[in-house]
Amino acid sequence: MPQLPHHSLVVVADVGAGPFRVGDEAMLAANLETLRRLDPGVRLTVIGRSAAAAGEREVAAALAKADGLFVSGGGNLSSTWPELFRQRIALMREARRRRLPIVTGGQTLGPGLTAAERAALAAALAEVEHLGVRELPSAALALQMGLPPERLSYQPDDAFFLAGRPPAVEEVPEEPFLALTLDSTFAAPSSRTGLRSLAAQLARFAAEAGVHLAFLPHVGPLGALGDEDGRAGIALGQILQAKGIGCTLLPVMPPAETAWLTQRAALVVSSRYHSLVFATAAAIPSLGLYRDAYTRIKLQGALAHVGQETWCLPVAAAEEGGLVVALRRLWDGREAARATMARARERLALQEERRWQRLLARLGRLRESGAEPGPTPLGWPADQLAAAALASLALERQASDTETQHWRSAVIYLERSVDLASHALRGGRGKTMERRTVLNEQQWNDYARDGFLPLGKVLEPADLDALRQRADDLAMGHVSNPEVLMQLDTGGAYEELPAAVRSFDDGTVRYRKIQGLETDDLFSSLVRHPLFLEICANQYGRHAAISIFRAMVMNKPAGQGTVLPWHQDGGDVWALDRDPLVTLWVALDPATRANGCVEVVSGSHRLGLLSSFGSTVGEEDVKRHCLPERVLPLEVEAGHAVLLHNWLIHRSGVNPTPAPRRAFTACYMDGRTQSTLTGKHFPIVAGSLPAEPYPFVRQLSDDCAALRESLAQAEAYAHSLEEAREKLERYVKSLEQQRRAGPLGWLSRVRARLAVR
Repeated sequence: MPQLPHHSLVVVADVGAGPFRVGDEAMLAANLETLRRLDPGVRLTVIGRSAAAAGEREVAAALAKADGLFVSGGGNLSSTWPELFRQRIALMREARRRRLPIVTGGQTLGPGLTAAERAALAAALAEVEHLGVRELPSAALALQMGLPPERLSYQPDDAFFLAGRPPAVEEVPEEPFLALTLDSTFAAPSSRTGLRSLAAQLARFAAEAGVHLAFLPHVGPLGALGDEDGRAGIALGQILQAKGIGCTLLPVMPPAETAWLTQRAALVVSSRYHSLVFATAAAIPSLGLYRDAYTRIKLQGALAHVGQETWCLPVAAAEEGGLVVALRRLWDGREAARATMARARERLALQEERRWQRLLARLGRLRESGAEPGPTPLGWPADQLAAAALASLALERQASDTETQHWRSAVIYLERSVDLASHALRGGRGKTMERRTVLNEQQWNDYARDGFLPLGKVLEPADLDALRQRADDLAMGHVSNPEVLMQLDTGGAYEELPAAVRSFDDGTVRYRKIQGLETDDLFSSLVRHPLFLEICANQYGRHAAISIFRAMVMNKPAGQGTVLPWHQDGGDVWALDRDPLVTLWVALDPATRANGCVEVVSGSHRLGLLSSFGSTVGEEDVKRHCLPERVLPLEVEAGHAVLLHNWLIHRSGVNPTPAPRRAFTACYMDGRTQSTLTGKHFPIVAGSLPAEPYPFVRQLSDDCAALRESLAQAEAYAHSLEEAREKLERYVKSLEQQRRAGPLGWLSRVRARLAVR
């Protein structure tokens, strides 16, 4: 590159005042390094976070002697960061007034923008010579706002190629290690139950994979664990320490040191964006955790550049046991993931070289080269961009469906709470269940000793036929119930079972589980069987209302079934503020040793929960407590029931016979039980709650109305995604036609083809 006259460039970045943010500092450092390397004559002036509140005069002064404006990458062009959003808009407006070229690094646009912010951003982008975006949803938004596609570049994060250096800290985690970064929301009191669940799953995975745990904060005081992310690290470390698991807690380090250490990890789990950027740049398998759409789009965007966009998990799903399942899958497929990421890095390096050439040309520092061979919209080969765009839309649609269902469930639960409150207010004091004598003292003594009790026949043959048929009709799609979820039985490992869904693509009776049956008119009558409610009254007290945690059919399909390992029903994984104790189990088909009946460890409920997390029993506890002489098969005739204590250790096998083995199971709770994740109560099946727990009935009604509005918006968004998918499918076809016809006329057509409404 020939020597050019000195050139003054103002660089705006999210650095300076406030806590040290590794990612923002990393993007600035990478951009400054590249600018100085490619343009040695450049003079750089950095405007940081402290200038976000500057007035028009200060903004004008900052650009008075500049020859151009460079906006370093970041996620500040959204409603999430209003002060920083306004700062960037003001700087771009002033640069436009002074006729200065404006270029940016990798930006995240939106997704949250008010109408006024959207209009301001569209006006500002109209004068940008080069806009870099880190995610395809951001690219779609820019095109929708009218930005010509030739000014747009789809790029990895600015810090993707940042070189690392060994850290100065004394304690470096022992390899192999899992690098973990959680933001400060995980340290909130309301998140403590979820954090305990994550800790238990991390401890379990670390033991299985033979890796150490290390916490790498990204936001907080430099050189200290301190506040922000550090609070989550300290809280996690305390929980793990109580479980006898060590976790190296590292301080906030400079970007290059953080990148170096992250890239030595065997695996990365993070709710922070730049952990994934650093990791994927070195082909380290990574898993993102998100709480909202803004974070999801960023994390999936970071992973998408190396073909790993599906490795993102909602925090709620992770807390409910999904973390350890995802980590096992990622660990088992780590070699293939590394190979995919390594190939992607080679391609990205070439694209980044071309991007910087275009960027400098638009700053007037380099002559822009001629057209590159073949159509390269947004700086990518057309076929790769089309595939990435379709994958992005699929993820958006999936997220929209999930979020829509979340709001629908929230509305339903709130409305149930309103109904319960209204009933309690009308009825005055809570009802007491009528005293009845069904089980004798000896039976209760047997149950206290063994943890299970056969109850005899509770269903007649006609009732059995109706319930079996209803379960199969739900699975086949002959009967629809939006509150029911179903899980397919793959016959594989328990840890690899697919997630529950609203319906199967093709109806099948090879299901493993159908849950939510307390909302089914046939099964709900079984939930309220007088014998079952009498047992609950004995266990929880006759004054207590009784609620239902779950009611479901468990199935061992003919010739198949999944091995259910030794486990207990309870613990943090259930996310309840008190432990349920009563489960009623009813055989819909004969349960025998031959078809995989339930096996129990007699008396094991008296051990209590062997893990605060609950669920699967560890190998050491299996060796200690599940001795063959204590294991009993529960062979049960069709229509007969068994009372089970939730802490009883139990398992079940496969079903090699030609007939299915179905059973109905319901878990009953004290009606006051609440979810520690949402604060909601559960459907009442007997008795009633007093009015006191529901003093805000009017507020709940208002919340229902607001959530219904949110639901309508979410469904409208889902419809728009479907329209966008159809447009992109047409776009892919056009790319194929253009590849055959050659690149002539590409730029005149790409804007209309790629625009997303």
